[in-house]
Amino acid sequence: MKRLLIGLWALPWLAACGDDALGTAGEPPLETPVEVLDKALACTPFEHPDTPPVLLVHGTITAGWEQYEWTYVPLLVERGFDVCVVTYPDRGLGDMQIDAEYVVHALRRIHAESGRKVAMIGHSQGALMPRWALKYWPSARNAVADFVLQAGPNHGTALADVNPVALLPLDLLPVVGDVLRLPAVLYQFARGSNFIASLNQGDETPGAIDYTNLYTVFDELVQPTVPTPTAALDLDQDNPRVANLLLQDLCPGRLVDHVTIGLTDRLSFELALDAISHPGPADFERAGGADLCGLLPIVPDQIVSPAAATALLSILRQSAAAGLPGLHLRGEEPPLKPYAQQPGA
Repeated sequence: MKRLLIGLWALPWLAACGDDALGTAGEPPLETPVEVLDKALACTPFEHPDTPPVLLVHGTITAGWEQYEWTYVPLLVERGFDVCVVTYPDRGLGDMQIDAEYVVHALRRIHAESGRKVAMIGHSQGALMPRWALKYWPSARNAVADFVLQAGPNHGTALADVNPVALLPLDLLPVVGDVLRLPAVLYQFARGSNFIASLNQGDETPGAIDYTNLYTVFDELVQPTVPTPTAALDLDQDNPRVANLLLQDLCPGRLVDHVTIGLTDRLSFELALDAISHPGPADFERAGGADLCGLLPIVPDQIVSPAAATALLSILRQSAAAGLPGLHLRGEEPPLKPYAQQPGA
């Protein structure tokens, strides 16, 4: 992968003026230092002015280089796209309100550097959490042309609904309550969380953005998928800017789970590619129609070539250098930031 950290490549005036100069008046300030945000963003050189730069946003329990360096990055580069990868902290176990700042910064920087609107592809938390960035930061929203969501728990997931601490008898709370604390993000994934309620209040798909929302009936983590899929956006609203695509509606019986939809499934990749290559959300027939259903999973050249060992070692070195993530253990959901508590937020 050709990589260049934006922080090392930023135009001098960008580095000097700081991130807030790229924002819009009245936006929430970013709590995370700019130098930290810069280090979390890596890009190939901006060499393809006729295609949108692509920002890839990884899921929980992984990192940007782990998920994408051997899959989407080489595939998109081969097809003439400039590609950026953002890695938010602690493998996504912390507060998604903070993680969203990494996406805000990435979108601002890519838009300013390239002079083009960004096509964003996100998987799992990387599909859900960027919606927070788009909702509360107009500068981020205005930097995006397309957003492809893969297996995003957009209305939460039933698997996160049960808080084990809340089930404890009161007399046991002082004894084991601390032991049963959970990572902050798991509270926010719950369908009744304040995060999910705030995110989906009002317009679920803000901005002049085309949304392609991909999900699978075999998703073992984002549930339920029927009768009302928790992943869907603007369901039954006939919004021309939004395509909710259940992969098994397109290719009956296709075996795609929560992980593979954003990693190796070729149908999901081809739909994402169609979305970022044309106006409007993805169109199954335009992307290849029934011919897509016979495509095998992605097996990039790196996996079957002598370069495989080098690529794997690179990923392992980066993972080792990152160290163990902070767990962000808590007994309850993180409070909403003040900007999300205002009337009409």
